[in-house]
Amino acid sequence: MITMNITISLVAYAQKFTETESFESLLRMSDIIKNKLNIIVFDNGSTNYSDVALPSGFHSLTYIYNKDDVERGTRLAYETSLTHSNDEWLMLLDDDTSLTEDYLSLLFAELESKDRDREIVAYCAKIYDGRTQISPTASETLDMLLFPKEAGVYEKDISGISSTLTLRKAFIEDIGGFSKEFPLDYLDHWLFSQIIFNQKKVEVLNCQLSHQLSVQDLSSLSEERFYSIFSSEYKFYKAYKPELFCQLNKKYVKMVLKGFLRRDSGIRWKSLIKVMLRRKTNKPEGKRGLE
Repeated sequence: MITMNITISLVAYAQKFTETESFESLLRMSDIIKNKLNIIVFDNGSTNYSDVALPSGFHSLTYIYNKDDVERGTRLAYETSLTHSNDEWLMLLDDDTSLTEDYLSLLFAELESKDRDREIVAYCAKIYDGRTQISPTASETLDMLLFPKEAGVYEKDISGISSTLTLRKAFIEDIGGFSKEFPLDYLDHWLFSQIIFNQKKVEVLNCQLSHQLSVQDLSSLSEERFYSIFSSEYKFYKAYKPELFCQLNKKYVKMVLKGFLRRDSGIRWKSLIKVMLRRKTNKPEGKRGLE
């Protein structure tokens, strides 16, 4: 068995990074696990915590405050972490995902195995928000949550969120890094589509983790956040899932009517109309997911 470390790109936002669910879960790990982790905290929040004393015990722990006033999403965090990493594998981690010792132990067992399938370029856990498995799911449908994926190896019809997704660094470099098309939302779906397009594999590990998915409750989203999510979704399906794009348009029309007629506070129907009008002439960058 080979011994290796991994880099974890932890993206922080409004909350102080030392108080986030993800960082606290990392602190609870055993010394054996901690010593295998090179953690890069990339902070998109409004407060710079560079002066905060960093806990010891990890193989390394680096804090980077994002001073870019324009791009403050996950893409820049992941790309920066990719550049700083000297490890073969990079884990993407949201600040509201709770990691467990079992998951990291299982992950390292796979990564360090001599019998590992070299076509596998990504590993992920089964992620739950309450009782609902939100990731990974089928990708060949708009009703993703109705088709959760069980543990196993997949080379088609799979997508999911980026948190806990552990990627082979060489694969990300081969596809040109993290796409600038998706600075925040739908970067995760783009990643899965690129794995499928390049005929590589994803392994879903038999482990459940908890994550709070804010987009489950549309009424809790700000106008700006709502537009960001749905404009990214629209762009993704138009460029990378054209076979589902017609269904997506029909879905949006129904949402617009529901929001207008019922005055549904969760549906910003004017924003959806703006999304559909603005995305008509957009030309995708990079490779399509299912050409």
